Amino acid sequence: GEEMRYMRTRKGFTLIELLVVIAIIAILAAILFPVFARAREKARQTSCLSNAKQITLAVMQYTQDYDECLPFYQNEPNGITNRMWYQVIYPYIMNEQVLRCPSSPSITVGYGWNIDCIGYGSSSGVRLPPVSLATLKYPSSTLIFADKSSGPAGYYRPSRWIANPSSYGYLYDTYLPMATIHNGGANVGFADGHAKWMDGEYVLMTDDLWNPAVQ
Repeated sequence: GEEMRYMRTRKGFTLIELLVVIAIIAILAAILFPVFARAREKARQTSCLSNAKQITLAVMQYTQDYDECLPFYQNEPNGITNRMWYQVIYPYIMNEQVLRCPSSPSITVGYGWNIDCIGYGSSSGVRLPPVSLATLKYPSSTLIFADKSSGPAGYYRPSRWIANPSSYGYLYDTYLPMATIHNGGANVGFADGHAKWMDGEYVLMTDDLWNPAVQ
């Protein structure tokens, strides 16, 4: 009796009520999804920073075995196989995953070498000597590598393309850091062995990071 009358008189949701609920869910999703995305990127940033720290420690171990000389990107002449900086330090890492930035679209090495200051080698037939730690006046502020997306394994300092953008415009795509890959910044390693996240604009515009004064 009483229950049957309740079931007969009960009404479902109206179209307006359903639309209101859907609108509320959409608003909440629009608010929360960017927060979740930033949180995921923050986790990748932390993982990348751990990689950067391990790479800098490997570089420091290399210098202890090679008279305090830093490894460098060896561009060999006459068809001889080039030796990339990450190949030189690999025996001190023994883990390819460390060389891959979790946020990089590239599945290969996710970091680029400061070839202007630390060394590029030579393609002219004359081998350039590696850079010694003793020649770096400010090792704690001398950048040796930073995040990259893809392309070459090295970077030119910002003044190379700022001074003459018509000649160095292509460097924007291939020889500059992925400076905003991690929440507007990039992870970088320094010649004294430490690594940290830095604001992307500062990395791209501060030439002293890439080509500091030497003794």
